[in-house]
Amino acid sequence: MHRILLVKPCCLGDALMATPVLRALHTAFPHAVIDVAVSPWAAPAFDGHPAVRRLIPYPERPSLARIAALARQLTGESYDCALGLDRSPYVGALLWLSRIPIRAGLGSGWRGRFYTHPVQPQPTQHETEVYLAVSRALGVPDRGLEPEYFVQPLARERMTARTASLPRPRVVLHPGGAVNPGSRLLAKRWPPERFAHLADQLVARFGATVVLVGGPTDREAVEAVRRTARARLIDWSEELAWEDLAALLAVADLFVGNDTGVGHLAAAVGTATVSIFGPTSPRRYRPLGRRSLVCAPPESWHSPTEQDLRRPFPVPTQHDIRRVTVEDVFNACCTLLESSGAPA
Repeated sequence: MHRILLVKPCCLGDALMATPVLRALHTAFPHAVIDVAVSPWAAPAFDGHPAVRRLIPYPERPSLARIAALARQLTGESYDCALGLDRSPYVGALLWLSRIPIRAGLGSGWRGRFYTHPVQPQPTQHETEVYLAVSRALGVPDRGLEPEYFVQPLARERMTARTASLPRPRVVLHPGGAVNPGSRLLAKRWPPERFAHLADQLVARFGATVVLVGGPTDREAVEAVRRTARARLIDWSEELAWEDLAALLAVADLFVGNDTGVGHLAAAVGTATVSIFGPTSPRRYRPLGRRSLVCAPPESWHSPTEQDLRRPFPVPTQHDIRRVTVEDVFNACCTLLESSGAPA
């Protein structure tokens, strides 16, 4: 294969969970051109990836007209094959309309008819395993489950200089998240006062430098953590571009946050990660970094995996993120920090 198209519209965390497919494709076809069709919201997940030639804008609000217009553009690219890593029928229709001869993607029943190699997701699989099943349908061997993100050298250099005076261990807290285009599920946020108590314990136990990060939609959560914490925290929320956030995570000793794309980014750059889950399924969505731990209500590991997270739904008490205690998260942090040699 010489020209390959991968389609992964949204969102940041999901896009990072798809990077093992890029690694597998690039290993199997090192001289192939690989393009990625992705929405502007999720595009930073693929920035600077050495396997990717270019990013093609996928409409954030797809419609038949927009998909048809994009298909006309893709038809002239002469792709040998394409991979649709999304359950949306728009993705299958796009690849079918683009007249790409070999099309592997997620779809069963009528949705599978868009593909020459349809793959039916299994409810017990992690999302990365689901995506890799698509590349395996094309005979491409897996090359590991860990996500990957390549920090830009200049961004790393800037962040190394900016953090040089900050004592270790450096802990990054992200108390927000759960807001994406077409999706707002604040039940995925652990209470900010618990992040504050966690920060106080990390400072008291390890002398940690705690840095708060987040975007404009996280402002209320970040401010609540700052107000409640007794320790002095550093607030870099709304200051960092994506590449700078990645660089900060790369020079940090630990990341703690909710089920968000930032947690997957931390895992992708190799940082020790504690992810707090509920009501979403950690079995399906947890970061798969080599040093990643999850704190979640036990029942959430068996929660319905086909829940549509784009729409509000009643959260069962047994899956409520508030069942995760400060002690649970602090113990996970201690496990990772002590294993890396942080002084207690």
